[in-house]
Amino acid sequence: MTIDEITTTAELNRIILGEHRGVVLDFWGTWCQPCRSLRPHLERLADDHGDRWRVIAVHCEESPSLVDAYDVRSTPTLVFLRDGDEVDRTTGAVTPSSIAGKLAGL
Repeated sequence: MTIDEITTTAELNRIILGEHRGVVLDFWGTWCQPCRSLRPHLERLADDHGDRWRVIAVHCEESPSLVDAYDVRSTPTLVFLRDGDEVDRTTGAVTPSSIAGKLAGL
C-alpha cells in the first residue's frame, strides 16, 4: 500500500464517499522533523493494515482548507475517520506501536 497525497477537500470527499475502509489523515510539513520520522512507520502501517485503513497525507502548507476544516493546530496530527466521521486523533510525536494499537482498536 502507498500513502496518497491530497490537497483539496473535494479530493478527500471523493475518497471518503468511495472508501469502505477507515481513513487516517496524516497532517504533516516538510519542516517538521517528527513528521519526517513518522512517515516510514505510516507506510509500514498502511501495508500491515491496508485491508482496514487507508492512509492519506495532507501537507499543511499546500492544503490550508483541510487544515482549517480539521482544526489542525500542530504537526504531526493524525485524524482517524470512519464513514467520514472523526473517531480519534493524535497530535505530536507518537510511537508506531501506539498508532498500530489505535488502528487495531478502532
